[in-house]
Amino acid sequence: MFQRQLAIIRQKNQFISAVFDGRDLDDVIVDEAGDLALRVGDIYIGKVSHIVRNIHAAFVEVQKDCMCYVPLSEAGGGKIVQGQEMPVQIKKAAVKSKRAVASCKLQFAGKYAVVTNDSEEKSISSKITDETVRARLEQILEPLREIPFGIILRTGCQHASDASIQEECARLVREAEQVASKSKTRIRFSRLYRSDMEVVKYLRSTPKGRFDRIITDEREIYEMLGETGEFADENIVFYEDESYPLEKLLGISDKLEKALMRHVWLKSGASLVIDPTEALTVIDVNTQKAIEGKRSSETTFFQINREAAREAARQIRIRNISGIILIDFIDMKDREHIQVLLRELESEFEKDSVKTNVVDITKLGLVEITRMKVRKPLREFMHR
Repeated sequence: MFQRQLAIIRQKNQFISAVFDGRDLDDVIVDEAGDLALRVGDIYIGKVSHIVRNIHAAFVEVQKDCMCYVPLSEAGGGKIVQGQEMPVQIKKAAVKSKRAVASCKLQFAGKYAVVTNDSEEKSISSKITDETVRARLEQILEPLREIPFGIILRTGCQHASDASIQEECARLVREAEQVASKSKTRIRFSRLYRSDMEVVKYLRSTPKGRFDRIITDEREIYEMLGETGEFADENIVFYEDESYPLEKLLGISDKLEKALMRHVWLKSGASLVIDPTEALTVIDVNTQKAIEGKRSSETTFFQINREAAREAARQIRIRNISGIILIDFIDMKDREHIQVLLRELESEFEKDSVKTNVVDITKLGLVEITRMKVRKPLREFMHR
């Protein structure tokens, strides 16, 4: 059995990428199928439909009857007027009734670098603190000083070879130049740049060789992953057994159904109750059967809470819960136990490809968490 694998299947108009740790579902990435699907990172020639000054935003149509929200602060220093046609980039996907968010500040992101059109500054991530590494990266940037785009070297580049970083910077600059050239001649609703699928971005953000195999029964996906050359070191497999679909082999649909349930049972007999609301998501830890026949001791509660913390972090990843999250653990009096629990939560969230922050624990015992909104929640894809 493969310990760690990524399976990519198609369900109707969506590609489902399921990450498995052994037999357990560990993460889910959903991509819209079809050429008209808006992807985060796509660049279009949009038309300004109207401007709402009291919310400091413009509404820009990027496809026929497909409107995006553009904060005026993202206008790139220029003045936006009604009827204007201009390049905009999708920054956030539409969620529920909220429109997709777009920006006039264009970015071309790779694994090691980001090229931008709103500045000519060349910089290195502040998270890279080793002076020797920074000096090496400064030398890489030196020949790029005259290029009329901003370049930021990301944290992930500190262990990459000079050649890999230089090659990626050159590719991203070419993409920025091509978009700038196209934008002068293309008509409204033209797509100037097609962003990568979310699963490709996910693979880029994970270390090489993290998966024992990447398997798909979609020829299109198999060829796309092979053609990029980025994933040549991965064990990419095309599943061809039509008599027994890959989805059934791995039980993906059943696992997705469980990921939408309100109750999640833990091995101890306790459970999580997950309630998403408009403003935030609440996760309640219930003892249920976990304390039957046992003394309701501090130690028992501590062990249940630790198990609940691990499972809550997994459920947040799988369901792609974002924004404000509150977890109501079983009350504990021992301050050391509370600190261990918070550290365990932080450790679990380090596995998450989406930035997640354990803020604090309130006086009422609620653990506050924030998670960046990157993609739609799983329930929104599945319920549609």
